[in-house]
Amino acid sequence: MSDVVLDAMAAIVGAGNAHGSGSDAFAAGAARFAMIAGAAPRYAALVQPGDSKELAAVVAEARSRKLGLLLSYNGSDVGARLIGDHDSLILDLSRMNRILEVDPVNACARVEPGVSFADLAAHLARAGHPLLVDSERDPAGSVVGSIFAKGIGHTPYADHALMQCGGEFVLPDGSLVRTGMGAMPESPTWPLYKFALGPYADGLAIQSGGAVIPTQVGIWLMGKPPAQRLFAFDIADEADIAGVLEALRPLKINNLLAGTITITHHAFDKARASTAGGRGAWRLFGACYGLPRLVELGMAAVNGTLAGIRGVRAVDDAALGRDPIWREQAALMAGGVGESAPRFKGGGGGDVAARITFVAAIEGAAATGMMAVAQAMTRAHELPLLAEFALCGRSLFQTVHLPYKRGQAPGFARVAACAGQLIDQMGAAGFGLASESFELSRLADEALGTGPLHALQDRVLAAVGGATA
Repeated sequence: MSDVVLDAMAAIVGAGNAHGSGSDAFAAGAARFAMIAGAAPRYAALVQPGDSKELAAVVAEARSRKLGLLLSYNGSDVGARLIGDHDSLILDLSRMNRILEVDPVNACARVEPGVSFADLAAHLARAGHPLLVDSERDPAGSVVGSIFAKGIGHTPYADHALMQCGGEFVLPDGSLVRTGMGAMPESPTWPLYKFALGPYADGLAIQSGGAVIPTQVGIWLMGKPPAQRLFAFDIADEADIAGVLEALRPLKINNLLAGTITITHHAFDKARASTAGGRGAWRLFGACYGLPRLVELGMAAVNGTLAGIRGVRAVDDAALGRDPIWREQAALMAGGVGESAPRFKGGGGGDVAARITFVAAIEGAAATGMMAVAQAMTRAHELPLLAEFALCGRSLFQTVHLPYKRGQAPGFARVAACAGQLIDQMGAAGFGLASESFELSRLADEALGTGPLHALQDRVLAAVGGATA
């Protein structure tokens, strides 16, 4: 079957952009998404469409042959998703990497799915536009992939799905639809107004795997603020986080702290890079943005609010200068990009980690409860506790990173089992599952049975006219 599929795909995208099992490109793609030996589906081909028409034709052809789709936006794992249990097509959108429009006056853009955070930041810098990119840590991550994986960044524009505005999508039958004001030819409000008359359809693409595939989207960009001040605080231990969150909640709700507040565990930071001694168990990062006087007032409010909390102390510039984590975090909060995808030291080095994110209200008791579950589950499965919190909008997110080595089944089985129990225990405690990285959202199904996200994706696929694979 693979040769027949390869020929059909080559007829659509050209022979140089359809790769079979004998090619280096196919081998690299298959290895990248084979998290556990024997757990990945059988891949028929790797296909790289160059535009929306080719993508639509590829999807229609794949569906007609009852192939699953492994969707990869670009060279990173950001947003990667798989629908289908058996023969599947690796759909690589890295050739669709054009920045179609930047409107500096109205602070918005339209981009294809292969565009990375670094690509967009470089484009804005070259053009001299006073606009910022809100990036995840991986600079190679897809802007579009992050939107539809519910990615979170670090500036006031951190909720990536919220900042998406209109787009063009391929449905399971290969038809193209434009959402929002894009239904009007040449509409100037396409990337400005999220809605149009009737239902809001863009959400069908969020965490839908390959059910609804974006070919381009509009995004809102943050204008460069007149002033910004970054800050950092050390938090002695978990018990002190509760007081910090209770103190910061009104500042977040009143939008005095519009950007993401990140609180990273020392073990998480140390696993990524060397860290200076003498710091607390947790380190809090944040920023104030706006007019200079308002930034001064914001900083005074932050310092005054946190100064009286036991176990919390401000980190001075000298100490921050000795912390390599600060360089990257400062760049992200200032609208730059990260340095690389997170990698974790230990066990031979270069380890990757599955990520699972839970959400709750910004409440001290929620943080305490989340930490108790995360500590118990990672300890039970003999995994290190690599955790971070993010205060974004009205919500508290906790991401737990579960390290493993690619291709080693025992290690990944442990991670998959830990993730399954985390979902169960967090849910029982009232904390919602917000997102999972690729290997947990789909490949872990092989070890645990059909997971909740896979079941939802099948329902979405059926609703928009496709048959589940």
